[in-house]
Amino acid sequence: MRKLLWVLFAAGMVSGCKRDEPPAPVRAEPGVAAGKGEQAAPAEVVEDFDDSKPYALTQAKLDAYVGYQRKVVEAYSAMAKELQAAKARLAAGTEAPGKGPGLSESMKAIESKAESEAKARREAGLSEEDVNRIGALVTDVITQRHMAAMLDLAGELKKLEEMQAKLKPEQARELAPQIEVMRQRVQETEKLGSVRKVHGDANVDLVLTREQELMTNYQDMLRSFGARAQ
Repeated sequence: MRKLLWVLFAAGMVSGCKRDEPPAPVRAEPGVAAGKGEQAAPAEVVEDFDDSKPYALTQAKLDAYVGYQRKVVEAYSAMAKELQAAKARLAAGTEAPGKGPGLSESMKAIESKAESEAKARREAGLSEEDVNRIGALVTDVITQRHMAAMLDLAGELKKLEEMQAKLKPEQARELAPQIEVMRQRVQETEKLGSVRKVHGDANVDLVLTREQELMTNYQDMLRSFGARAQ
């Protein structure tokens, strides 16, 4: 049983802001805090699910997930900007003592993101299991495709093969194992063999029908946190 929470980037950002204070726990789907005289909205019950069982992705759920993911990316982008600004103010020492952004304000930014994420999921008509299972599938597919594009594995294989063709027979044989390893890597990223073993051919093929939009979302997420995206 597990829940895949997309908060790793955020945790790193918070730890960069203030390391001497332990972070408060963050719920995947928090309730809305109430002000004076207001009644707090109840927090949603977090679902448990068995991810050892096969998950059958449908076109409708994939389409809903693409839209949901876009909203989550936008929420992460807003949160990242808030956390980066807080970190910059702390580093520059521009805040008066005791009045800086601190960890509590950073956690507020993360909780706001979590609330936006929960709202987007409900509007998309997806369950927690849907977003976590589809998210795992999409991540496995898109990260491999992105890495292949970043490293230009097919191009590197072509260069090795051209080099081999110009070498003497004994030198060409020495290079052959490297070429075979590279060829296998290219085949894996193009055919996604290991991903298909985990998620099934039908699920992977369906994700690839929305590869362009999913890749854009993935790259935008990386940019939100200053990572390199091709």
